[in-house]
Amino acid sequence: MNVEAEILDLKLRVETLEAALRSNRSPRHDDIVPAQAGPYRSELPALVAQVSIGVSELRAEIADVRTEVGQDFEALIVEVAGVRVQLSENYKAVQADLLGKIDSLRCDMIDLGLRLDRLMEAGDA
Repeated sequence: MNVEAEILDLKLRVETLEAALRSNRSPRHDDIVPAQAGPYRSELPALVAQVSIGVSELRAEIADVRTEVGQDFEALIVEVAGVRVQLSENYKAVQADLLGKIDSLRCDMIDLGLRLDRLMEAGDA
């Protein structure tokens, strides 16, 4: 899903920024020697702002995904209810048809039994 890929991308970006803050290294200064690799004090507010923006974007994306998933589940519940009603109606129709056919067969069997009885009586006479 495209939304999942976007969420994963945002998570990775946030984790990268958080890791950079934890290790006192700026993601923009990877080529600087380790003694000078830490972000300058003037860059810290910008990095914190970037992390905050990334987290806010991630939260917004998660809220959107939750809303979409909730709507999808609601639509699925409606569809399942519709399928249940339709299956119930079809089952009742098929059941009534089968009961009618069974009754017809039962009547035909009784008729055949009576005919056989008459033929047996006529053959004995």
